[in-house]
Order: sequence, then structure tokens, then C-alpha cells
Amino acid sequence: AVVAMKEKSKNAAKTRREKENGEFYELAKLLPLPSAITSQLDKASIIRLTTSYLKMRAVFPEGNP
Repeated sequence: AVVAMKEKSKNAAKTRREKENGEFYELAKLLPLPSAITSQLDKASIIRLTTSYLKMRAVFPEGNP
């Protein structure tokens, strides 16, 4: 029973990581960068670039010179 619980927990963690990785990939695709660059980014870089991009958009809204 303990082995089954460990296996279930391991599978749940793997599924969670796969979902998280998918969301990071989707977030990276939304960045205004070539896919050759975004496909090579690690999670921390994706978050850092996304944060910077959102801050920039707040300072320079689209459509305002």
C-alpha cells in the first residue's frame, strides 16, 4: 500500500510538472520574440522576460506614440 501511494504521488507530481511546462511554453510563445529564442528559454527567463514586457506595456501602452 505504501509503494502504491508513493507511485501515485510520483505520477501526480509528474503530471503537475508536465502541465506547468506546457503553460510556460504557452507563455513563452506570447512574448514578442522569435521562436528560435523563446524555445531555448528556461522557466526563470520566461518569467523575467514576461514581467519586463508587461511593465513596458504599462509604461508604453499600445497605440500611443
